[in-house]
Amino acid sequence: MNNNPKYFHLSSENVYSSFFKKLKLTEQKKSLIFLHGEIGAGKTSLVKSFIKHLDKRTTATSPTFTLINEYNIDNFKIFHYDLFRLNSPKELLEIGIDHYFSQEGIHFIEWPEKFLNLLPVSNYDIFFTILENSRLIKVIENY
Repeated sequence: MNNNPKYFHLSSENVYSSFFKKLKLTEQKKSLIFLHGEIGAGKTSLVKSFIKHLDKRTTATSPTFTLINEYNIDNFKIFHYDLFRLNSPKELLEIGIDHYFSQEGIHFIEWPEKFLNLLPVSNYDIFFTILENSRLIKVIENY
């Protein structure tokens, strides 16, 4: 298990491309990525940038109200979850979280801390810190 954090300073969304290459996310058949940070820290922006990185034609949206967005890009699945509005384990199970987690692909989960005891162990924990005109991102690999 590699718990040595890696730090990245991201001054714009244009820098995300090299960030994604360093993490090698597309080299894995299945990956769970927990996104931690306050509202407006850049969690959704990271997922949108990742999808643009894979396919310039696909526009990602926030799953704030849908709770889960699914994208299929060149037979590669990306799942984006926003657990902020869920209030109970029952609601988590009602959205079919087990069904989604059984599928191969990259699973980005915003607000995982609300249900850590019900979620599988993540492959990555990404922590966002808001700086004046940029973000400090800490990545912990859990494998």
